[in-house]
Amino acid sequence: MSKSIYFTIGALWISLLSFGQISQPDRIEIPIEKDDADFSVIAAGRDGLFLFRELQRDEDGDKILQVMRLDSSFDIQWVRLYTLSGDLEFIDNYYRDGRAWLLFNNFSTRNRNLVLIGWDLLGGVENIPIRNYIPFSYFDFNATDDAVLISGYFNYRPVVILYNFEEKIPRVLPGLFNDKSSIVEIKINNNGTFDVLLAGRTINKRNTIFVNTFDLTGNLVKKITLDTDRTHNLLFGRSHLMEGNAQLVAGVYGRFNSEYSRGLFVANVNQFGEQKMKFYNYGELKNFFSYMKARREQRVRNRIERRKIKGKKLKFNYRVLVHDLIESDDQYILLGEAFYPKYRNVSGSQGGNFFNPVWTVNRGLYSSSLVFDGYRYTHAVVMGIDREGNLLWDNSFEINDVISFELEQFVHAASSGDNVVLLYVYDNQIRSKIIQGDDVLEGKELLDIRLKYDSDHVNEGATNILGMEKWYGNVFFTYGTQNVRNLEQKGVELQRRVFFINKVLYE
Repeated sequence: MSKSIYFTIGALWISLLSFGQISQPDRIEIPIEKDDADFSVIAAGRDGLFLFRELQRDEDGDKILQVMRLDSSFDIQWVRLYTLSGDLEFIDNYYRDGRAWLLFNNFSTRNRNLVLIGWDLLGGVENIPIRNYIPFSYFDFNATDDAVLISGYFNYRPVVILYNFEEKIPRVLPGLFNDKSSIVEIKINNNGTFDVLLAGRTINKRNTIFVNTFDLTGNLVKKITLDTDRTHNLLFGRSHLMEGNAQLVAGVYGRFNSEYSRGLFVANVNQFGEQKMKFYNYGELKNFFSYMKARREQRVRNRIERRKIKGKKLKFNYRVLVHDLIESDDQYILLGEAFYPKYRNVSGSQGGNFFNPVWTVNRGLYSSSLVFDGYRYTHAVVMGIDREGNLLWDNSFEINDVISFELEQFVHAASSGDNVVLLYVYDNQIRSKIIQGDDVLEGKELLDIRLKYDSDHVNEGATNILGMEKWYGNVFFTYGTQNVRNLEQKGVELQRRVFFINKVLYE
């Protein structure tokens, strides 16, 4: 083989390595039975993971929680059992500074109190009852070093309750009980404040985002209404605090009184409340439609050019779920996922409960109705922006097969230098794409979920993926249940059912 060929192969190998690689360096398996409840997993950064599940109730009808902590190498640090009243129902969890919190409510109509239970890294536990006099519907749960924030709705109006650990008195935050506004996000900042973002209407009936900033004792520090106009109604947004107490708020905008968005906005708000708004129509983005097949994408682009020549506005309607901004060197990465709701026809005879019954030709009572069949995800859109809100680049990532009955984040992003990896897990595979700005360095790659032993085998349909989450740095984890067969390895069961967690690393 000539030196030139050696050089070419070596250069190619180096260039491939420069893209970054996705690996699965660690895996843990916990044996489970068919009827066992699945574990829920709480990411604790470099402190590891907390796992919990509900076991069968005891003879008094109380709930038994099994809680364990793993370190970042998947070594089990401790396992605890905890008894709960059978009237308590799990709501949500949150991790903050060495403590995993589980929030429960009482489903008894005579008792609306909440219960907060926290485990520290050494396995110590704290039980905190929280008096609650408001029959609100739950939305979200956050924690600071000194308090927890519980948000929801009362009579369709937003309510946020702050419970300070020292004072032990729940306090309803002021200034949020506005008519026809919805909670978008509660964001804990690193300067001793937190933001409550609401979506609602201004006096002149424009949809916008209200940013309410509180100190950690619950006092309102400032309130900002993001600028909007007739053609740019702000629908949803995420907040990120920058140096100098300036903020970036990024999200989607659309027509008045519509759930569809037509583009993305980025607002730079300085410490005095002065704003710089930038709007990016989907049709103006370079790669928003590159998830489509080539012919369809070209038809869309031709349509865009024709409308530009005629001086007409670009109108593309999408539902996009926007996630937290990711800080990467001197830029911020905005990631969102486009989706649409699916429905299916359900029909039947007189015996069932159906809508709009009609008489058929054979005189039998017949009915048909549309039933919600989940959200179908189409693609992820990713943008690089500077601290002023200027667009640096954009890209997209096709999402195949994913349908969910709840709106949740599937695609995650991590950066290494100028490269960004986009990845999600579906069925038994990790699907990824590596980009650099507007360019695609590595198209969609499929990586099987790594098994514990080389001779392990998993049949099609024997894996139930429960999720993928960001862990710390460029480390993720994916988890679920599997039925695994092994016919060759000595000392290993022929068949085993496991709850598994795989570490996923981009480097």
